[in-house]
Amino acid sequence: MFSIQENPFRLDFGAKPKLYVSRIHEQSKIIDIFSSEEPSAHIFVLIGARGTGKTVLMTAISHQLRSTDQWLHIDLNSEEDLMIPLAAGLEQHLKGKTPKLSIGFSVKGLNISVENKGENYRDIRLDLDKMLEVVKKEKKRLLITIDEVSNSRTMRDFTNYFQHCLREDYPVFVIMTGLYKNIRALQNNRSQTFLRRVPKIVLESLNISRIAQKYGEVFDCSQEDAMSIAQLTAGYSYGFQILGYLIFDAGKRYPDESILSEYRINLEENAYEKTWEELSENERKVATAIASSEPNSSVKDIRESIGMDSNNFSTYKDVLQKSGLLSCRTSYGRINFSLPFFKEYVKQVQAGNF
Repeated sequence: MFSIQENPFRLDFGAKPKLYVSRIHEQSKIIDIFSSEEPSAHIFVLIGARGTGKTVLMTAISHQLRSTDQWLHIDLNSEEDLMIPLAAGLEQHLKGKTPKLSIGFSVKGLNISVENKGENYRDIRLDLDKMLEVVKKEKKRLLITIDEVSNSRTMRDFTNYFQHCLREDYPVFVIMTGLYKNIRALQNNRSQTFLRRVPKIVLESLNISRIAQKYGEVFDCSQEDAMSIAQLTAGYSYGFQILGYLIFDAGKRYPDESILSEYRINLEENAYEKTWEELSENERKVATAIASSEPNSSVKDIRESIGMDSNNFSTYKDVLQKSGLLSCRTSYGRINFSLPFFKEYVKQVQAGNF
């Protein structure tokens, strides 16, 4: 039995696990830029497939920044009206240094007023401006985090206000996470084109050697065995957690066939099924062609197998790659999936086994 009594791995998405492989480069880059005297950027967008650790990275950054007195932090839900909780969060942080907001709902909708005065505001942005002036005066900075953004009206309202904050030189900083397609849809709106120019970090596979090191520490196995286990994850953050959890829970040091079967089922049910549903018909067609191709098949061979012209094939392949499904590290003219056992999943879907 291992010296660690409690399973250090986690099966759920988003929450920071006890044991994880940190993305030191990305985390340091964002923190250094946000903390500089003259920040070169006030917003970062983290993009990646489900389970690549976008939320965990965003959480790690927010925890590190808010550990200092200089930073305030507000986490917003992209599915709700972002402006109201932003105002409420700021009011809570400033603790009476600005007029206190009384926020409630009526039959006619939202009512926002100064406490004890009953004066309705025409625009909540006026109150936000007043509070951000206080934040600026006190030489503090506000970090806003938004997970899994989508092309919604509330998101567009928020990003429009964020642009206003940049023009007014308010110390507002934003980290957003999202799937490639959702970010693309948001930034393609006429009023959101500035998002095309903001820095984006695409989360690729984790370093296999770092994963092997973690497995070796937990399972007290040889370096060779640890590397063999790590390779089964293909650097997929969620895969690292699932496989580690299952091995630990079984009281073993190396996965047997039963563990590998459960590992694949978890990947399919918790990540791949939803990912496949969100692909367009032609994206699925390209993915299926890649899955069905022989090892080391060229792009040309795969394209010709489905009778698709070069421009269309490149377009759909590019979407799959930017969505985190295809590896960016393969040699020229070759394509591989970046997620563990995703090729096998696609072949099973095509065979009608799901």
